Amino acid sequence: MIICIDVGNTNIDFGFFDDEDKYLFRERLPTSRVEGILNLWERLRDSNVVSSVELVLLASVRPQIDASLASFMKKAFRVTPQCAGHEFGIPICARVDEPAKVGIDRLVNSWEAFRRTKAPTIVVSFGTAMVFDAVDAAGELVGGAIAPGLRIQALALHEHCAQLPLVDPAPYVEPIGRNTHHAMSVGLFHGQVGAARHLLRQFSEKLGAPRVLATGGDATRFAPFIPEVHEVVPNLTLEGLLHAWRAHEAGRRRK
Repeated sequence: MIICIDVGNTNIDFGFFDDEDKYLFRERLPTSRVEGILNLWERLRDSNVVSSVELVLLASVRPQIDASLASFMKKAFRVTPQCAGHEFGIPICARVDEPAKVGIDRLVNSWEAFRRTKAPTIVVSFGTAMVFDAVDAAGELVGGAIAPGLRIQALALHEHCAQLPLVDPAPYVEPIGRNTHHAMSVGLFHGQVGAARHLLRQFSEKLGAPRVLATGGDATRFAPFIPEVHEVVPNLTLEGLLHAWRAHEAGRRRK
């Protein structure tokens, strides 16, 4: 059994794979409630999962919780996590101004996307932030765009406009809001769709007919409204983490 862990700004995803790298299932916990891992372990400890874990891989954008998370995984599963960017790298060239500052999740997603497509590719991740990454025909990450995600925008309206409630935007068909909740939903949801489509068109002009892969917690929510998206890959980061580790191990054996 292999566990791949993707620590994001909002959620921690645990992907479970068998010994042949086949994806089995995923567990998700809020990043703000790391103690929830105890409940996860309680549910798994009486199964064969705990005793059969041989490898734990970790990719994180929240370094402040990495040490405690790694320590718990080591105690629970008796396996020391291998951290992307530390114990092993992601085999992609980031042709940007400051390559060292590109988030590990963006590197993993871009590399895994190109591994799948073998063509110019745009990865759009719908999560806490809406992140676009452009990969050229050579498989190099050449840049991207970062915008606030849906819930950040909803929270900003609620916190900075005295009479606006906190809403979970729905994709209303009727574009003209008839009440405050409806109007906010239209503005937030379809504003995000419009921004995504505009950026995808701009990126596509630079890359030349790229493939577009969508991932992130809100990908399945947005993709039906964005015809530029060719495929939704919910586990792109988890699968990319595992494949990057395999590439690292293969390279080490060749030396």
